[in-house]
Amino acid sequence: MPTFDNVTILRASPLRVWSGLTDFAGHSQWKPFVQLSGAAVCGGEATYTFRVDSLDKSMTAKADITCVHKPLVFAWSTGIAKLLLFEEAYALESEPTGMRLRHSLRFSGILAGPLAALMRRKLQGSLVRSDPCLERHLRRLSAQPAAKGRTLPPRHGFRNNRRPS
Repeated sequence: MPTFDNVTILRASPLRVWSGLTDFAGHSQWKPFVQLSGAAVCGGEATYTFRVDSLDKSMTAKADITCVHKPLVFAWSTGIAKLLLFEEAYALESEPTGMRLRHSLRFSGILAGPLAALMRRKLQGSLVRSDPCLERHLRRLSAQPAAKGRTLPPRHGFRNNRRPS
């Protein structure tokens, strides 16, 4: 079962990293070549969209959310069982300087070995490129001002608090 891993240290809180990983709508900000849509719920389904550069088009498939263990592990898989299935996983561990992120791609099925051998550099490179992009995205989010509560419209005039006589 071919597996590709990248380990990096992210200077962010566990919940901030977790929020970035499970906010599918925000993936386009840091992972433009792969998109998920749906909800990050274990056993749930998502839509997986990826870009095929050689064809200059995007392709879409069903993905299964395989593990959601907040804020430690998030994983999903897609493909055709026994032929070619791959799982992308993120595992988080606390570090003195932040969070250790282990980002992995694991392939299984009859075509897993040949495809992984053929695309080894590209697959490893995608992990190496996306993890710093995630960290930059998290830094941008933390630099944004916190969302404020609902503001009331300005009051014009005075409210009459006198009781009728």
